[in-house]
Amino acid sequence: MSTRTGDRFIGAGVLVLLLLLGGCAGQSTMDADMADGGNEAFYEGKPVAVYAGLPRADTARQGVIMGDQALARGDTDEALYHYVQALELNDESAMAYFRIGQIHLGRDNEQLASLALRSVLRIDPEHIGALTALGVLHLKHNRYADATDDLNRAVALDRQRFDADEEQNFDARSPARAYNGLGVLADLDGNTTEAQRLYRISLSIRPAAADTLNNLGYSYYLDSRWQEAGVEFRKALEVTSDFEQAWRNLGLVYTRQQRYLAALNALEQVMDTAQAHNDIGYVCMLDGRYALAKQYFEKALTLSPTFYPKAQANLTYVERLEESARQQAVR
Repeated sequence: MSTRTGDRFIGAGVLVLLLLLGGCAGQSTMDADMADGGNEAFYEGKPVAVYAGLPRADTARQGVIMGDQALARGDTDEALYHYVQALELNDESAMAYFRIGQIHLGRDNEQLASLALRSVLRIDPEHIGALTALGVLHLKHNRYADATDDLNRAVALDRQRFDADEEQNFDARSPARAYNGLGVLADLDGNTTEAQRLYRISLSIRPAAADTLNNLGYSYYLDSRWQEAGVEFRKALEVTSDFEQAWRNLGLVYTRQQRYLAALNALEQVMDTAQAHNDIGYVCMLDGRYALAKQYFEKALTLSPTFYPKAQANLTYVERLEESARQQAVR
C-alpha cells in the first residue's frame, strides 16, 4: 500500500515513485548532445514550424516574458519554444533554464529537467528554486545525501532574508517544497517530531498542498496517532479527491482503529474489493488479529480467483502465525 509521496509502502505493496534517472552513460550522452547541438534538445513539442509566424524576441528577457505568457495560457509547447529562443539570445539566462526545468519536471522528463536545473546552478549557485527542485529529484531517487544538501541550502539561503532576532524565519515566499522534502528525510531518519515541525512550516507557506498534508498524516501514523493521521489524510482528500495515496493511508488508519467498513470504503476508492480485503487482512495480521486476518484473506480469495496467489500466500502465512501463537500460549 502506498504511504507517502516519494516514500514507503506497507504490507502488500512495494516501493514506488523511485524509478532512477537514466544512468551515468545516458546522462553523459545527453550532456554531449547539448554541447554539440546547442539548447534545441530542450524543446519537445509541436513542430517548430508551427511558431514560425510568432514575433521573435529581441532579448533573452523578452523571450522569457513571452514564454511566461504562453505558460499562463497553458501552452507548454509554445512556452518551451520561447525559452529555448531566449537561450539562443543568451545561453546564460538562469530564468530560461529554470522555466525549462519546471516544464520538463511537470512532464516527467527528468533527465532534461535535471540538466536544465544543473545549468541554472552553474550560472547562479544560490538559485533557491533550482536547489529545491533538484533536491526533490534527489529525494525521489533515494539520493538522500544530495537531497539533504540541496534542500538545506535552499532553506538556508531563504532565511538570509530575515533578521537573526526574528522569531519566524519563513514567509509566503519561502520554499515550501524544500521544507516538505526535509520533513520526509527526517521521517526516514525516524525523527518524526522534527518531520512534523517541518511539514507544519511547509503548510504555513502552502496550506493547500495535498502531498504535504498526506506526509504529515503519515508521520502521525508512524507515531500511532491514528486520529490525527486520519484528520490530515481527509484534509488531503478535500484538496485532491482522487489522491490515491491518501485514500490508501486513510484505509490503513481505519483498519488500525478497527473501523473495518470505513477502511473497506476508503480502499475501494482506489482498488478492487478483493485487494481491499487482502490489504485489510494484512494490517490485521500485523496487529496480531489473526482470526480476523484469515476472514479477510478468505474473502479476497472468494471475490477474485485471479487474486488467488497473493491472498493464498497471506492466508498460509497467517495460519502459521496463528499456530505459533497457540503453541506459545500452552508453554
